[in-house]
Amino acid sequence: MKYAVFADIHGNWEALQSALEYVRKKQLSRFLVLGDSVGYGADPNACLEWSLKNAELHVLGNHEAAVIHEELRWSFTDWARTAIEWTAEKLRPELAEKIKTLPYLQTDGKVTLAHGTLDDPEEFDYLTDPAGAHRSFMAAKTMFGFFGHTHVPYFFSEKGKEGGYLKPGVHKLKEGERYLLNPGSIGQPRDRDTRLSFGVFDPEELTFEIVRLPYDNKEATRKILAEGLPRFLAERLL
Repeated sequence: MKYAVFADIHGNWEALQSALEYVRKKQLSRFLVLGDSVGYGADPNACLEWSLKNAELHVLGNHEAAVIHEELRWSFTDWARTAIEWTAEKLRPELAEKIKTLPYLQTDGKVTLAHGTLDDPEEFDYLTDPAGAHRSFMAAKTMFGFFGHTHVPYFFSEKGKEGGYLKPGVHKLKEGERYLLNPGSIGQPRDRDTRLSFGVFDPEELTFEIVRLPYDNKEATRKILAEGLPRFLAERLL
């Protein structure tokens, strides 16, 4: 039983379709979605609708939260705020309503999901250092925690007190160890690698694979510019 772990799709339909083509070939049909299916990209409706229909577990991201809570937009950069205001206008009303049903934190069996830190998920803090990892481990009682928000594939281990960047490929997890795992971003990778990134988690074999794939980022860029969104959001995909 394997799970495809998606985070930070950010309205990038071209990237999402490439990821889904891969998982179909691998016969993966169970999905964990860590939030931010909207924001930045030109296809918020298609991406959020897919996440809502297909995720077995699904948590709220800060960009979804900003669609329904306008005061959150003032914590965004100018270009991110412009994008989320455009997203809020474009998003179909029934999808905006469903955002209200998404939890900040979700636990099932051995896994806990949040968009940012697990100890204070409503604040959407970035989980980037050992201190933040310690607080998240203390808050979550499960063996595995999954988080996004940073757009960089990363891990922390509790007993080993390790952490670091996750390169593409299969990573073996240790029996009895607790982990915090970030699959990177499908729609807005920020690790100087323009390929989309997501994870494949196998709780039985104790592995976490980072999958990196090329996609039609030129088309995603064209669509962002065609919608009049900030040029920076398009150019950084390239």
